Amino acid sequence: MTRIMDDAAYPPPDPHVDVCAFYIGGDTPHVWSDEEIAATSERWRLPIYVCDNPGSRNGAADGAEAVAWLRAHHVPAGSTVALDYEMAINGTYVTAFDKTVTAAGWRVVLYGSLSTVTRNPRPSAGYWTASWTGTPHLDAGAAATQYVSDTQLRRPYDLSEVADTLTLWDTQTSTEDDMFSDQDRSVLDNVSAFLFEGGTSSGDTPPGGTNNSLVQKVDFLIDALQKVQTPDPAAFVAAFAANPQAMDALATALAGKLPAVPTVDEIAAAVATHFGTALDKG
Repeated sequence: MTRIMDDAAYPPPDPHVDVCAFYIGGDTPHVWSDEEIAATSERWRLPIYVCDNPGSRNGAADGAEAVAWLRAHHVPAGSTVALDYEMAINGTYVTAFDKTVTAAGWRVVLYGSLSTVTRNPRPSAGYWTASWTGTPHLDAGAAATQYVSDTQLRRPYDLSEVADTLTLWDTQTSTEDDMFSDQDRSVLDNVSAFLFEGGTSSGDTPPGGTNNSLVQKVDFLIDALQKVQTPDPAAFVAAFAANPQAMDALATALAGKLPAVPTVDEIAAAVATHFGTALDKG
């Protein structure tokens, strides 16, 4: 299955398609305002960062700028941002940009002409090729293909076909729903019960579980989290770290439910006991 996506420098009349791609920074002539983005009717969204002259730019710094925008606008972790590369070929920039964005919990699709874009390293979400045949299609190996230009359409936007395997910002799905499966939720509920209530409902209490020592809590927490069946543990951690609401909720829960906040020495002792090595408290 595929979706149809419009993209335009400035908000066009409603094209009535599935996905809206819009510009958030870089070499674009217009950064869309929050009001312009909110006025779109498409269910899915694809933010675009533009760099058509990578030789004079820093990929990591531009990636950080894109991440700052994604965080400020609460874009669900794991979804995709596009890097508009036009005709550029510069693997160093693409790799640095992609590494920065993926480390923060999102993915990158690289846009450019079919004749040049695949000569750059494949980023985390693949390629968005420009191949103006006038007929909806996906180029071989592409996650999306821009198949008709605004000039060809005689309308103020381009159109692309997008594979539904490309993870987009879905305005009808919450971040929390995207992050956890039912099995993950069950495991995390048990973790919370043990940490905050002194036991679990499923019997996953560690030996001597009546003793709520920090050492036992650390051991049990690590063991339980290893059971969470996420497809990519590193991406799971990055997604959680990129979600300020989740971080705030955890901090509030810890502050409100733990009988006492552990000291650095207690944390160091717990880690040393579990891993058999001392923790550098510096």
